[in-house]
Amino acid sequence: MALSITDNAKKLWDAWNIRGLIILSLSLQAYLILFAPLRKGRFAKKFYVRWPTWFAYLSADWVATYTIGLIFSSDSHSTCTSTSPSPPKDILVFWASFLLLHLGGPDNITSYALEDNEFWKRHLFVLLLQVGFTLYAFLKSFSRNELWLPTILVLFAGIMKYAERNVAFYCASFDHFGKDWVSPQAETRPGLPIPVQFHDTAQFHDTKDHTSLLRTTVKLFGNIKSALVGPLLKEKEQMQIRRTLLAIGRSQKVLQVLELELSLLYEVLHTKLPVIDGKSGFNLRMANFGCILLAIITFSLAKWHYQLRAFDMLLTYGLLIAALALDSLSIMLLVKYSDWYAVAHFKGTVKKDAAASKVIERQHRWCNQVSQLNFLTYHVKGMPAWLNNLADILHLRGSLKVIKGFRCQSSRDFEPELWRFIYYEVRDFPDDARINEVWLERGKTLLKDVMNGKQGKQHKMLDKLDYTQSLLVWHIVTDLCYQKDTKYKPASGRTNYRPFCKLLSDYMFCLAVKQPTIMSSVLDNWSTVFKKISKMIQLKVPWSFSLDEEFASGEILTVEENGTDSVEEVEEENDDYGDKVENSLPSHGEVEISLSSAVLLVHGLKQRDNHYPWKVMSQIWVELMCYAAINCRPNVHAQQLSQGGELLTLIWLLMNHMGLGTKNYTTLKKSSQPPARDPESDSENEDQLQRI
Repeated sequence: MALSITDNAKKLWDAWNIRGLIILSLSLQAYLILFAPLRKGRFAKKFYVRWPTWFAYLSADWVATYTIGLIFSSDSHSTCTSTSPSPPKDILVFWASFLLLHLGGPDNITSYALEDNEFWKRHLFVLLLQVGFTLYAFLKSFSRNELWLPTILVLFAGIMKYAERNVAFYCASFDHFGKDWVSPQAETRPGLPIPVQFHDTAQFHDTKDHTSLLRTTVKLFGNIKSALVGPLLKEKEQMQIRRTLLAIGRSQKVLQVLELELSLLYEVLHTKLPVIDGKSGFNLRMANFGCILLAIITFSLAKWHYQLRAFDMLLTYGLLIAALALDSLSIMLLVKYSDWYAVAHFKGTVKKDAAASKVIERQHRWCNQVSQLNFLTYHVKGMPAWLNNLADILHLRGSLKVIKGFRCQSSRDFEPELWRFIYYEVRDFPDDARINEVWLERGKTLLKDVMNGKQGKQHKMLDKLDYTQSLLVWHIVTDLCYQKDTKYKPASGRTNYRPFCKLLSDYMFCLAVKQPTIMSSVLDNWSTVFKKISKMIQLKVPWSFSLDEEFASGEILTVEENGTDSVEEVEEENDDYGDKVENSLPSHGEVEISLSSAVLLVHGLKQRDNHYPWKVMSQIWVELMCYAAINCRPNVHAQQLSQGGELLTLIWLLMNHMGLGTKNYTTLKKSSQPPARDPESDSENEDQLQRI
């Protein structure tokens, strides 16, 4: 009985495996065409978008390649009969040519990750191999193949489309990416036939001048290539880029320009647009379309195909019609939603500003969300000790951490007010010659203003902390202050910086924990420091089912609570601790941090009104974030584009245009002063532009 079931299953597989796999391959192509564009929209970070797209992308190539192998090794009947369970050789070879079309992939996704482009040589080898297999099967049956003409037509279209994908891989690889880089002094961009010139400040006084913004975006786009692969900009060129960006004025317009630049970069790295755009690309695509159309006509005129089984005939017509429909749909979606196409084909007509407005004002170029993870939440939503021990025994500790991360991580929308604050803070940074001094201070200068210029133990402690320790200590300080200062309300007409500070703090902590690749260049000893501080919190605040963030923060503060709110008294009563911190430093410069470090800062930051300087703390977080953004490897920023984008990448691009902290450009002189903003912007943002 069991043997009979096995034999029947094998017969069913032999009869329908190729048909089923071809239908699966076609379905995967349709899915990628329809849903791959969501990778750079607001849903890009959702698991129900990322995981299915990743699975479909990997499966599409595997299914097509495996099916070609099955056809190549098939022992089907060489004659066609309507009762044969297996397709005849002629129709199998015809189907194999469609699989080359599928291997060419959709126009809107050539690579899932940046690393796929670097393997363009391997993809070229696969192209030659699959074309060779298909040609061999075709030539072997050519003498008796009655479908040779439609097979040749579809085979030619498949080779062209597969070759397009390999050219896209090659052009997006970093070996070739920088070869077409042109100095910002040039009047045109390769592939973007728009004459561009730098604009004076006066030309941007009208914030509705979308044409100027669009041309400026194209001009600045060359600076992304210089940031990724070089060559280095000259001092004069960098100053011109800085002046051009500052001339835009309003922060929201700057954000739109930066988002459009990153959208163009995404389409260069992950789509076929730079390859199929232009006259040659148009001619190849029309030839491809014509071949499929002629294949439909020649196949329908062949009397032989009436001898096929009804299902095989329907499947073949479905492949032919789907090839036309999916190709047309792919082009329509690119023309309608592609920023590259819109910019490349922008014409200076009477309605040019209306056309430019549609491009500039387009929404959802990135997920527009900021990931959030809080240290106290990570502890509060932890696991009981017995479950951790069981996970260690079963070697499932990594899986337990993944589950814990899903429980604790969240996301928040990126508000325009937060971007306005960040932009003006970055704009007011000193020039590149002194920016490193600001970062090395790690908030000490800002603390002087809050603490009336007194050099207390807080400053001594900050002197000894490296970036990793500073990030973790300031994160704990921010959360403790946030939980304690719940009644804070800004004065009428003033901006509430408390949520800004909290959002930036949780964002940087989330990057450190969940995306260590982004922060690896600045977090040298993160694992060690994080484990130490985690153990300290577990000792002070043992885990329980009833534990919440407010209770945990209260317990931590009582560890070092001295019963006084005076900064002077706190410093005197913590002299012993401060001396201990200073004297216990090893020779290699590291410091043993503890919860007392954070509590000491919390006490020192409390003001006379029992509130905390949220604006100063937000400024410190902007400095920490900018330091991480500019020191992160450029290719890591490029990798984030296929994952929905990151706020850190926007900051990196903004600082590159400003020429701040890049270490690759010559020193910027302070001759490039920011232009005066319009009265409406000043009235809305007066609080952001004044330092405490």
